Amino acid sequence: MKRIAVVLGLVLALFIHTKSTRPKRPTIKNEISISDQIQEALSNIQNADNAQSQMKGILQMRSLSEKYPENADLQWNMGLFSIQSGQYEKAVARFEKVINIDAQRLDAYMQLAISYLALKDTSAATGVLISLIDKSEGDTQKNAEVMLEKLK
Repeated sequence: MKRIAVVLGLVLALFIHTKSTRPKRPTIKNEISISDQIQEALSNIQNADNAQSQMKGILQMRSLSEKYPENADLQWNMGLFSIQSGQYEKAVARFEKVINIDAQRLDAYMQLAISYLALKDTSAATGVLISLIDKSEGDTQKNAEVMLEKLK
């Protein structure tokens, strides 16, 4: 019985020694695309079962927007969250950034106008709507015209 214990002890010692001296293989870091990271954060926000979990997703999104400030999708989503939380000044900044990144993102003009209206800045909202009417066609243009007409 002692011999078995000694042999097992030696085998264990040898195993530990070889494990600690063997060079470790480099780990391959899986890079997740920015789109996937955005979707993950949005999913965390939408599927949260409490305010704390939802805030964790929002903080994820905020961190991404700081890391990738030139990503229009991130700025867009942050702008929508700003509107939802009543932070219209932040929404204005976010939608202006979206437009600066991608001037063809017409939905950002509409959200920008809505944000200005929430701030009771009808002059700025009017300017944005006129710009949107000039850049758009179809339903987007009609919706902007209707909104502009209501401002008069």
